[in-house]
Amino acid sequence: MKASRILLKVIILSAITVCIFLQSCKKKETPAEPVYLSVELPKLVLQSGLYYPADNHERTIELEFSQAIDTASIRGNISLSDMNGSLDSAYTLISLDRKIVMFLKPDFSLKPGWRYLITITTGLRSVSGITFSSAKVIEIRTRTTSLTGGQGETKRDAILCISDIHMGEYRAVAGNYCWFSKNEPALLDLLDTVLTSQLVRQVVIMGDLFDEWVIPYRLAPFDTISGIHNSRDYFLSVAGSPVNLPVINKLREIAAGDSIQLIYVPGNHDMLLTRSILEEIIPGVVWQGTVSGLGNYSPVNEIIMEHGHRFDLFNCPQPLVNSGHMLPPGYFISRLQAEGLMENPGHALKSSSAPGGSSEFLVAWTLAYEYLLAEYSLTGHPDSANILMNGIDGYSGMYSYNGVRDMYAASIENSWPATQQLNAMPLPIPVLMAILDGTEDLFLAASYEYLSSSSPARYKIAAFGHTHKPELKVTPAGNNYQGIYANSGSWVNAELCSNPVRTFLLIWPGQWTGSDLDVVALYQYNLDSNSGGQNPDYTAVRLAEESIIK
Repeated sequence: MKASRILLKVIILSAITVCIFLQSCKKKETPAEPVYLSVELPKLVLQSGLYYPADNHERTIELEFSQAIDTASIRGNISLSDMNGSLDSAYTLISLDRKIVMFLKPDFSLKPGWRYLITITTGLRSVSGITFSSAKVIEIRTRTTSLTGGQGETKRDAILCISDIHMGEYRAVAGNYCWFSKNEPALLDLLDTVLTSQLVRQVVIMGDLFDEWVIPYRLAPFDTISGIHNSRDYFLSVAGSPVNLPVINKLREIAAGDSIQLIYVPGNHDMLLTRSILEEIIPGVVWQGTVSGLGNYSPVNEIIMEHGHRFDLFNCPQPLVNSGHMLPPGYFISRLQAEGLMENPGHALKSSSAPGGSSEFLVAWTLAYEYLLAEYSLTGHPDSANILMNGIDGYSGMYSYNGVRDMYAASIENSWPATQQLNAMPLPIPVLMAILDGTEDLFLAASYEYLSSSSPARYKIAAFGHTHKPELKVTPAGNNYQGIYANSGSWVNAELCSNPVRTFLLIWPGQWTGSDLDVVALYQYNLDSNSGGQNPDYTAVRLAEESIIK
């Protein structure tokens, strides 16, 4: 009896164990994930997680699928289109196992700066019968035409944006503190190319063509012995300098012609330039100054261009610090750097601006001042009145660096809200951000002021200069970007800059090209490695390109 009870317990326990085991097996069982087709473009690289850039002279587009495709399902399930509709008559499709190649017909070519869509429906299936989970749309955007590789382009629908050339007077070259001298041949060649390429409709100089700031502080800004008594005389002398005159003459030729508009927006190093002075130097130029020392230009509604110093506390006009004057503290820092260049020939500061980064003006000034003294091994006498002014911006006599510091420190921060109003800032920013805007990056300022949903006048592309840092950035990052920040860089001598020089932007407004894209490309103008002889050729090297639906 006892044995039978024990046997019964064993049987029951075994049954329970089997049930638990079976139940646990059921819990581990999960439905198999459905298998769907996927596709890649193996010869192209996805940009911003959104589209594939391609050259417009491509004759094939290659699609590679995760499985071999049933050729009977291809017809009607892969199509090409653009903003104007279907392009199904422009190509033929050839299937090669997992690949399908779209061959463009001889009488059809992709347009530069254009958006194309490849649509794949769920009707396309693999040999094993699987398909896509939903319709797939692949976006291709063709690159624009190069300035030096236009291939017979005759439609002028591009804007060339250039800035920060920094032409100095004759003393600057002789004294080794000139920022622009060695790049004169390249710039002259670029302007010749602009005239002959049949590609450019407008040339926009976004400030600092002339440099009235880079003058050693121990020299008088105006060389009265040479008949220079004011800013007008100074700018005329810069234009007539042997290094600069060929470039000025080429700009005069552009402005005098009927094919290309020459447009000028003032920068900080030439903020004392006026419309009348510029028109005297370059008749026919279109002045785009707004308030004193500032300006901007909008060729179409979604694009804005300016120098960028509006947002930089150290370098924007400061008309409230000292009544009757507008030069900012950056002017005096530039003159200290020029002193360093003159006293130390061949020693170049690899930056267009000295470090800042404090919400306190006094701290930022001290960092900049002490940094330059150390960099150039200068002997500082901050209390000595040794900064010659002789009438520039209405300043006469001599000033000390401590005196200048105290003059700005007395009111520059407290007056910043009112200064922003006078300088027509779209949105006010705090002092800290305005100081940081002077430390080689205006991306945040451009995004906040012009490219964000909170901007009073929102744009798709904001093109700046000022920082000497050529770049293209989308904002916000990722495939949902709403704007593009573009910086044209500079044409200063290479040893003076840690960034690439001889750079410029080409912008194609969709309103002009007929495309549904606004496109901006960043280029560097370099010697062609294949050229030689006494008159070597230059070529425009594309560093980056980005586009946005207009």
